[in-house]
Formats: sequence, C-alpha cells, structure tokens
Amino acid sequence: MVTAELKSEIKRKIFHTGINGTLGPLVILGISEPQLARAVGLSIYSCFLTLFLLLEYSMRQNKGWNIPFASKTYGLIKNEYENQSRTLPSVVLLIVSGMLMVAFLDLRAALVGIMVLSYADSAASIAGKVYPNHPVSYNKRKHYEGTAAFMAVAFLVTALTLSFVPMTLPKILVVSAVIAVACGLVESLPMKYYFDNFTVPIAAGLLAQLFISL
Repeated sequence: MVTAELKSEIKRKIFHTGINGTLGPLVILGISEPQLARAVGLSIYSCFLTLFLLLEYSMRQNKGWNIPFASKTYGLIKNEYENQSRTLPSVVLLIVSGMLMVAFLDLRAALVGIMVLSYADSAASIAGKVYPNHPVSYNKRKHYEGTAAFMAVAFLVTALTLSFVPMTLPKILVVSAVIAVACGLVESLPMKYYFDNFTVPIAAGLLAQLFISL
C-alpha cells in the first residue's frame, strides 16, 4: 500500500536525486578541464547555498520572501521536522558537503560522494518505508531492508563512476564493495536524519580519494 508518507518521500527523493545526481555528473564529466569544472561546481553550490540561507532567514524572521528556486524547492522537499522548525538542515548540509568535496577532492572522488548520496541514500529511505520489517538493532529508525538497498545502489553507482578512472575492473569491483559497505554502515548510525547528507557523501568521497590515489 502506497501511503501518503511514502508518496511524499518518493517525491522528495526524486527531486533530490534529479538535481544533485544529474547536475554533478554533467559538470564534472561534461567539462574536460578540471579547474574549470571545479570553478563551475563551486559557483553552482555557492549560488544554491545563498538562496537557501536567504530562505531560512526569511522563514525564521517571518519575512515571507519568495526566493527564486529555493522557495518552490522547499515546498516540494520539506518534511514535517523542517516545516515545524522552519529550518533547512538537510538541504544546507547537502550543499556544504558538495562544496567541500568539489573544493578539496579529486573531482572523480567528489562525484562518487555525490552519486552515493543522491541515489543510494534515496534508495535506502524509500526501501525502509516500503519494507519496514526489520529495524536495525542500534537504530530503530533504520531498517535492514533500507541498508541493503543502500549498499546495492551504492555499489552500482560507485562502480559506474569509477569506470571513468584508469582502474582495472577487479579493483573497481573491490573498491565499490568497500565503499558501499562502509557508507551503508555510516548511513545506519543513530544520528539526526539530516546528518546523512554530510557524513555519507564525505565518507564515500574520502574513501574514493584514497583508492584512486593508491
């Protein structure tokens, strides 16, 4: 049965994945000059961060501003916590994690982090709501079904991304498995839901950076 909560979550994740998981590859893989790709990526993230911080200020101060892109996006992706608290922690942390990875990591490693967050985290969230049958023992908000979905999708998107790196197929498969399992464990940890948007991509990006440099 498709509940209203599940419909809302699918809508949120489709939008989240469509923006972050499409824009990242277009910039990083579509611009051949790494420094230009890095500059474009940072400019886009900086623009998004400015818009959403303005929106949060507007909400906190009851200004009622209509911020281009941010206001409409917030209406599509907000959850109950963000609606009540009038804050945007999940969006802000997503943008900050992206900025840090694009600024300091090899862009291919940064793309691994972006893709894992965009697709694997979305898969975990939806699967955990569709099949909430086996809660994780140390975090009752998470379910083993969601963690399994996360790891499977993380493996696939990491392997796909690393196919653009001069790396042998066996190494790609091993590295993808390590990143998928490690980040799946990070995603399952008992913390506020919005910290996933920072911890998951940073973990994936740093691990990818390590293995690319070996």
